[in-house]
Amino acid sequence: RVYCETCWLFANRSEKGFKNNWIVGINDWHHMNEKINDHEKSQTHIYASSVRLHWSENKTINRHTEEQISKEADFWKNVLTRIIKIILYLTEGNTALRGNEGSGKNKSNSEGNFIRTVKLMSEFDPILYELLNNESLKTKYLSWKIQNEIIDLLAIELRRLLCEEIKASKLFSIIMDSTLDITKKDQLSVVLRYVVIDYQKKSIEIKESFLGFFELKKHGASDYENLLYNILESYDLNVKNCRGQGYDGASVMSGSNSGVQKRILSVAPNAPFVHCCAHNLNLVISDAAKSSQVANNFFATVQAIFNFFSSSAPRWATLAFSEDFACKIRKKVLKKICPTRWEARHESVSALKQRYIDVLKSLININLISKKSDERSEAQSLQKKMESFQFVLMLCVWENILRPLHGVSKMLQQQNMNLQYARDRLKDVYNLINELRNNYEDIINNAKSLCLRWSLPVSFTEPRQIYAKKHFDEVDGDRRLTITTENFKIKVFFPIIDTVLMQLNLRFKAMDNVCTTFDFLYPNNLLCLTEDNIVKESYDFIESYKDDISSDFTGQILSLKELIKNKNVKTINEMATFILTNDIATSYSDILVACTIFLTLPVTVATAERSFSKLKIIKNYLRNSCGQNRLTNIAILNIEQKRTSELKIDKLIKDFSNIKARKMKFV
Repeated sequence: RVYCETCWLFANRSEKGFKNNWIVGINDWHHMNEKINDHEKSQTHIYASSVRLHWSENKTINRHTEEQISKEADFWKNVLTRIIKIILYLTEGNTALRGNEGSGKNKSNSEGNFIRTVKLMSEFDPILYELLNNESLKTKYLSWKIQNEIIDLLAIELRRLLCEEIKASKLFSIIMDSTLDITKKDQLSVVLRYVVIDYQKKSIEIKESFLGFFELKKHGASDYENLLYNILESYDLNVKNCRGQGYDGASVMSGSNSGVQKRILSVAPNAPFVHCCAHNLNLVISDAAKSSQVANNFFATVQAIFNFFSSSAPRWATLAFSEDFACKIRKKVLKKICPTRWEARHESVSALKQRYIDVLKSLININLISKKSDERSEAQSLQKKMESFQFVLMLCVWENILRPLHGVSKMLQQQNMNLQYARDRLKDVYNLINELRNNYEDIINNAKSLCLRWSLPVSFTEPRQIYAKKHFDEVDGDRRLTITTENFKIKVFFPIIDTVLMQLNLRFKAMDNVCTTFDFLYPNNLLCLTEDNIVKESYDFIESYKDDISSDFTGQILSLKELIKNKNVKTINEMATFILTNDIATSYSDILVACTIFLTLPVTVATAERSFSKLKIIKNYLRNSCGQNRLTNIAILNIEQKRTSELKIDKLIKDFSNIKARKMKFV
């Protein structure tokens, strides 16, 4: 049989009077030439040939329609790309998106930052200009509902990336802290600390990722525990892979019998609790400030000075930059003492010492020219306290104590901090404070030199002897304690120093106990241990972490000891880096896991504390109706900005179009 390929493929079979002879085939061989000639002249064949020609040139009948659809899809894809970028820009900058749009008001002054930004961009971008000015476009994708959908998509995708990274690391530590927001809801900040090993780049990095804010409706230990389990389950993370816990000292969190840490420890036995080192250090300073009445009175005076100037704009203006420092150096501003702020006491003492003369001059000036009797009286009282040698000496004492403690506190708050480095720095500051105990004469000489420079008395004011009222059970002649040159060292200086030293020992003992498990891993200790001691320590370690460490660990640690001799390896972090850079990770896999466990242990809750700053910016008194879901979504996009910038816009657009049927095509 003979067929016509063109008609078989492209003929219009629905045509009236259509004959399918050349489709089913012809076998009339005697009249074949005539039939071929007749068929070539038929309308059916001519139409089929025309269609075939268009097809061969990629010009199908519905080509124009396809081009139009493709053009529209590209347009809406470009629109959505710009909308997503604008939303990311605003959320990363903690800027409110909406004004009153969606509330029925159409006035331009009720538009939010999102609409205003779109309009601004439309002046320079033809895509957005067409979106806003083309009246035939009924769909704009600018409503508050679309904004929420896009924010949800961005946050979901970011959480997915974080979850994948945490799962790849497997082991993690939990860091939690809570605070009240502007609407008095208790917001729990949850952060996971884990270690990322890049075998290609041969690097190891400690990361602390923010998971979100979660509202606490009840405040029992079981409520915290259940909420945490729900969060981990939503991320598909197993709590048994937890290898550390970091909280503040609240009893509901750190309680040894029924606190959150005890409950988590019962499920994950290898997740020791580490009390936040920054909180502990602040408590050390707080205890030292209460060690004597003189120390307590000193900080009360410092706070009173701040209150006196900050409560009045004219008085605060008198502390403006002095002429000698204009355009050269910015002087410190007086700071208030906040018991819960880690750096408050150092900042307040340091600022007051630098601005001492400015403050004193201002007090004298107010005392001379003020027309308010209560203001003059308060200024005179503060001036008298500041001019005393005891006050200047206390300034010098506390500055010498707080300076090293402040430096350590700043270091402890770093994300890449580990317990070994933290313990070493705390030992250093302990030794510095201990040496300071023997440098009393240097401190008092420094105070005297400052007093001479400022034309102040260089000795304690000898107060009048005040005899206490005699009672039947008192010894005759009992007197109230007065501070003199002879007893300041014994009654004030030593108690402050001794309190700091004692509290440094007591408050960080639990951290030392956690570190003791890993002591033999420290390169300096490892090189000094005998083989028998290494075997014993490694067996104990294997028993403690039998789910993570194999029996090969002992042989690996003995072998590695020989490798790191004469190498500049001093920390556990450097040991892990040494293994990676020398491509011996497969041979020393258990040691690498041990290093990872140690580096995963939390040091502070600083990352959770920093998230509270974002919380107060995002949910402020102007945005106090922000819902919980929107709050946590915006917070994670803002706090994890580095990872947010890595999100794939094309994937987000595809997800956006797949959520539900859209009026417009994006792909």
